[in-house]
Amino acid sequence: MNSTQNNAVIGSLNGLAVLLVCAAGTLADPPVVGPQVRVDANGGTQAANETSCASVDGAPGEIVATANDWRDSNPNEIIRMSVAVSNDFGQTWTDFLLRPPAQNQSTVEGDPMTCYDPRTGTLWVGAISFAGNGGLYVARKNPGQNTFQPAVMARATSSADKCWMAAGPIPGNPNSTRVYIAYNQGVIYSSDMGNTWNTPRALGSGIGFLPRVGPEGELYVAYWDFATGVMLRRSFDGGDTFDPAIRIATRMDTWGTQDGSRFPGNFRVPPMNSLAVDPNNGTLYCVFFDTTNIVNGQRNVDLYLTRSTDKGSTWTTPRVINMDNSPPGDQFFPWLEVDRAGRIHMVFSDSRNTVQNDGVTNGMFDAYYAMSADGGETWSEYRLTPNSYNCNNDGLNRSQQFLGDYNGLGLGGDFAYPNYISTQNGDTDMFVHTIQNRSLTLQPPSPGNAGEVNSFVTTNGTPGTTVYFVYGLSSAPTAVPGCPGLSLFVQSPSIAGTAVANGNGEATLNRFVSRAARNRNVFLQAVEQSSCTPSTVVRTTFD
Repeated sequence: MNSTQNNAVIGSLNGLAVLLVCAAGTLADPPVVGPQVRVDANGGTQAANETSCASVDGAPGEIVATANDWRDSNPNEIIRMSVAVSNDFGQTWTDFLLRPPAQNQSTVEGDPMTCYDPRTGTLWVGAISFAGNGGLYVARKNPGQNTFQPAVMARATSSADKCWMAAGPIPGNPNSTRVYIAYNQGVIYSSDMGNTWNTPRALGSGIGFLPRVGPEGELYVAYWDFATGVMLRRSFDGGDTFDPAIRIATRMDTWGTQDGSRFPGNFRVPPMNSLAVDPNNGTLYCVFFDTTNIVNGQRNVDLYLTRSTDKGSTWTTPRVINMDNSPPGDQFFPWLEVDRAGRIHMVFSDSRNTVQNDGVTNGMFDAYYAMSADGGETWSEYRLTPNSYNCNNDGLNRSQQFLGDYNGLGLGGDFAYPNYISTQNGDTDMFVHTIQNRSLTLQPPSPGNAGEVNSFVTTNGTPGTTVYFVYGLSSAPTAVPGCPGLSLFVQSPSIAGTAVANGNGEATLNRFVSRAARNRNVFLQAVEQSSCTPSTVVRTTFD
């Protein structure tokens, strides 16, 4: 939509040309990275790995994290799912084991997963009991509670492998919640908050099936096809049927699930992918790791990002997004999330800080957090581990080392919680950081009616600072003149007006909304002039 068409929606306004001249090209505030905090203290000196983490936008201090946990081992290996809960923004944690119903328990219960429902603030955890009497089990934590409901079996099966879960609305019903689990046998779902589940809808051969729910309830499942394919399946009817597979990207290098020969150390590195969806405009982002080249006889593995703006039908050419040292290290096990402000967050494992050969016993690694505020075009990176850790200190007595197959990351409001393992204490323990990315919060317009004056309100701003309110009829990254690295997520934006934030950081614009806006999707966003700080994006339909 051009600015003339936009102006018919809210009023006769100036276009983007007068939007901003940010002071000296100032960028938005960088994230504040908190200290490393151990999550699984009750695990003692026993191993933990394969982390997963979730938080809630409406209650960002409320977090759950899970991991494979060996604390019951004595002397033989016994694996459980450990669950940790924090209600103070990740500063302190309470961790415990959460098991399936008694008749479905086994000596190996793992492959943990988490998800949350943005509508109700409900959190779920789950895992697999690997036994003939086992299968997929889940437990629900209601908003504000510190404990979980009793675990239920989502699918009794003896052959389940690698599961992940997601929750969101059923297409066409924004006031609903459907919880999905994707795993090697297909996709199952629950329409009653995880109490009962349907039978699987098969997706074909692959592993690392990762479900994500778009803003209109569209369901995406990304996976690796055991060969060159980074693949996607889509459902637009709530998981009842799926479109044919779409190739997101083609790998340049392939290796098996048990192979770690392209990396320092002696642990497996299955090349699974990470998928995330922008909750505002539905843009899809996929990150996978692949061999870029061979440097000094050593394979150089990097992180590749590709993006889709048409619900996964087409994808951009993958490109390397990680920084590195020289000679280069390896980047792997990425986990990706997108927040309500359109920022992309990622945690990953990295060997760049030690010059080392592939296959050495004492491989040295770090955990990193990265963030992009411009749709993945540019990234800021932050080293999380205080020192590189030794993969040989995995806390397990095995011929092959084991660090698990992925990292985790939760988002709540302006907070990101990268969740990873480190062997710095002599075994694999689970750690988290609290990372705050400041942003304005734009409220939905009130009363939300066309043909009336509406109030547009931002909170969490800088007192005394001018806030610009913009709008458009579609969503896409739009560079802001004078603010390098900053994009608005309103296409062809027009200015609705400005307001100055009061002493509490709140700015209010009262503006007449034309009757032409009735029953039309409108995208709203705000930005501070002095700091080039964008707000969250609001998608609304005026009544």
